Amino acid sequence: MPKVKPETSKARRDEILEAAETCFARQGFHQTTIRDVIRESGLSAGCIYGYFSTKDDLIRAMGERRHTRDAALLSPHDKSANPITILRAIGREFLTDLQKEDGLRTRRVALQLWAEALRDDKIKAQVTDGIHVPISAIIELLRRAQRLGLVDKKVDPPGVARMMVSVFQGYVLQRLWGEPFKATAALEGFDLLLRGLAPAPR
Repeated sequence: MPKVKPETSKARRDEILEAAETCFARQGFHQTTIRDVIRESGLSAGCIYGYFSTKDDLIRAMGERRHTRDAALLSPHDKSANPITILRAIGREFLTDLQKEDGLRTRRVALQLWAEALRDDKIKAQVTDGIHVPISAIIELLRRAQRLGLVDKKVDPPGVARMMVSVFQGYVLQRLWGEPFKATAALEGFDLLLRGLAPAPR
């Protein structure tokens, strides 16, 4: 039997995860069965089970997939740029992503992961590890901004970083609940927050 090329294997795994994400976003983790994923993907049961033994494996893979996607949103194109400019760009990326159908679908699954984290320690560890990435990135940007005199020295970077992540998590919830949401208005609010971090004029 010919060996499957790594790129072919990855593409097939991504195909399965795409189908699983569609099913999970549409009907939730507990209502979705492996049979639903098989039907959505159009692949054979043997193919699905060759990559994921259980539905729990699929759920954990969903968390990894989301964190990989968010890591890409957090990666500035020019790391040497003004840190406040980078924070503004990160905010824009996240808020714009909330207006895209694939971004919204990913967040529907993320919300279910948050709920699962209350009963499953492995998912809880995965979810909390996932928020440590953006928090650490924001802390570093704020500290660099302080060294450059762009952020007040009295500002506590870890506290502000957690607050920023909480704001974006709140926007996710509001968006999924169907509350009025405009990325431009949300970004204006984020800009106001960033301006408030600047040192007070002498």
